[in-house]
Amino acid sequence: SSHFGLRAAVRQAQSRRVERLRSQSSSLAQHCTATLFKLQREFLEMQLEFAQEEGDCSSCETCQPLVQEAVLKPADCSGSWRRALAAGAALALAAVGVAGAVALRSGTFTEPSETQGMGDWIGLAVEGSPYQTYAYAAWSDPIKAGNCGHIRIQPKTGTTPKLETATIRCTEADGFKTYKFPAGIFEIGEQMLVPPKVAIVGVSNPNDMSNPTQSPDWTQQTLFLATRGATDFHMKYCFESDMVHTRVGFVLDSYVTMRDLSYQGIDTIRPDDNGALCGGAAFETKGCATNDCSSDVNNGGSDGRGSVHVTIENVRLNDYYFDQDKKKVGAHIHGNTQCQDYQCCFCKPNGVRSTQVGIYIPESRNHRGTRHFFANNVVSRSNQADGINLHGKVTNATVQNTHFSNTGDDTYALWGANSAPTGVTFKNGVAVSPGIMRPNWYGVCVATYGLKEVVFDGITCRSPTSATAIIPPWGGGQSFYSTSMFVFYTSFSAGYPAGNSLTIKNFTFTDLEGTPYEESNGHKDKPKRGEMVWTNSSSGKKAPYYLVDQDKVNVIVQ
Repeated sequence: SSHFGLRAAVRQAQSRRVERLRSQSSSLAQHCTATLFKLQREFLEMQLEFAQEEGDCSSCETCQPLVQEAVLKPADCSGSWRRALAAGAALALAAVGVAGAVALRSGTFTEPSETQGMGDWIGLAVEGSPYQTYAYAAWSDPIKAGNCGHIRIQPKTGTTPKLETATIRCTEADGFKTYKFPAGIFEIGEQMLVPPKVAIVGVSNPNDMSNPTQSPDWTQQTLFLATRGATDFHMKYCFESDMVHTRVGFVLDSYVTMRDLSYQGIDTIRPDDNGALCGGAAFETKGCATNDCSSDVNNGGSDGRGSVHVTIENVRLNDYYFDQDKKKVGAHIHGNTQCQDYQCCFCKPNGVRSTQVGIYIPESRNHRGTRHFFANNVVSRSNQADGINLHGKVTNATVQNTHFSNTGDDTYALWGANSAPTGVTFKNGVAVSPGIMRPNWYGVCVATYGLKEVVFDGITCRSPTSATAIIPPWGGGQSFYSTSMFVFYTSFSAGYPAGNSLTIKNFTFTDLEGTPYEESNGHKDKPKRGEMVWTNSSSGKKAPYYLVDQDKVNVIVQ
């Protein structure tokens, strides 16, 4: 009798709860950006069972109103409270702090610790919230194990609009597995090595390259969301003994494709020991954990040997939180630029949730390195370090149709060091505000640090000048921030062997408002504060580039 009494009471309360939530939604949105449902798993399952027994829940659309209500106080966003009502049997749920909130609009989620007594609770957004979230192990374990078929995974949060398991559909042909993901948020909390001959494909292309800064409808996207990030300037990052649990992101083995998906990192600082860059990208190929392979640690627990035939296509980076964080980009942080004595040279987090790098090819342990790399249609809104950096021995790599903005270092970099990369092309790429995440410190739109052969074709650079650049104590009185569009360095073990060629075609160079930089307003050959360097190439044409050693690099401007 109590069973049927509870069911009837829930039915009566259902419509009242829905109307009350709808009426509260407007005022809640004005005061709080987040509302969280936390329900015990067993109680939720019992409610769904009642609905199914009634026979009116075949599509599960009527299941949602059975979720017990629990809302943040509109006037008090510093904490949250919840109460669950089931007429005939009231169930009081414990009060929790703001650390357990799910932001409806942004999807912000800070996972509560076990010490907060959250245990095995499920976080659910209010009716109409678009974000279903899936735990890392639920989706990654089957891929690591090589399982294929229809992989069903249970969401940990969200309603879209119905609470149900999602299906990752895997197909296999000629030894290659393709995992087709549905829309949703898929957490990632470590540096995951994607097995060879695997394609991870999301539900749809997140980018409109005619309007690359326009965010997609996240309810229709596959998003991989980092649950850990670098926030401590002094943490061990390059020289830790285990990269799997130090960094977060994907390491791509050979014959791997990542397509039609987004990735959001939550790093808010560039650690000190990553100053010379060792990685931390959303997507990396296999290689060493340090930038010179001086330790025996590899990224993602890999063998450190260069990957071959890797494709990254239709991918969006660090845009999910960008609308919230964009006011922090380039913002002044008191005491953060004490660089002359190194007391605090960008040692404080900037608060912009990002990855260290967008795409990174590391130095590898085999002499053939990384080969046949292809990146196409990639957008990134921010990075703590470089946008794209191809390091070490790289052969036959193409990066095309990209739009990268708001980096903390160079936007597009080829760092061959002494490994003489060849067959490298950057084509139709846009770089906006290089270096701004560490404002006035270091970064240009395009930089090289050693190569044998590269072509830059159709690159657009929108950059400020060096008028307010910080002069580093080791720079010999020269700045390294926005000195030109292209800079070809001889530092960081850069080697340019005999017969090298660096070709520039069809460039566009403007300030941040779109006004073109002109040679007549620039400075010849060498940096000058507030002016862009222009240099005469070996082909007789001038272009906005700075050549540190003109005897080492053969620049051809077409």
